[in-house]
Amino acid sequence: MTAHHLRICRTDEDFVQFTLFFIRHRKDFSSNFSLSDTLIHTLETIQTSNIQLILDESDRTIGWVIYRYVTADYEPHPQGEIVFIDSVIIAREYRSSRLFVTGLRQLLRHIAAENRHVRTFQFFALQNDRYLTRLYSKFATITGQRDGYHGTENIFSNNFYNVLKYFDISDNLS
Repeated sequence: MTAHHLRICRTDEDFVQFTLFFIRHRKDFSSNFSLSDTLIHTLETIQTSNIQLILDESDRTIGWVIYRYVTADYEPHPQGEIVFIDSVIIAREYRSSRLFVTGLRQLLRHIAAENRHVRTFQFFALQNDRYLTRLYSKFATITGQRDGYHGTENIFSNNFYNVLKYFDISDNLS
């Protein structure tokens, strides 16, 4: 099983697919999320963030990426210089290192084309997850911590162009 492509949520049908996938996989997002928590979070997310669906070869939703642009003061702005990856959820049977790299490269290309003002790439990951800390430290630096849904999270950050360069895509942008 492999992912086929990413699609930005633009239509009501896209948002329905996102919402249904989120409801079915809400425990992957937070083990404490109830159905009402999920619906409230979904409504907030649709209004404040960009959502990409991850689709398989049959165009079935197998995951999502939620990201947003903010200013240096962390105020929402469509041309903000910080791109913040809020969450990525992929159905367990599709998870792989190959999908991680391929999906992240597609996302980075999309962000670079969508917002030429981005200078910083940021995201959170659980502090006690050694595997993710080791993986993410290859292309981002821990710049702080915060309390998250599952416990203490590390804040990872890097210059956006350095991330593009790390994934060998900076020279391929038009």
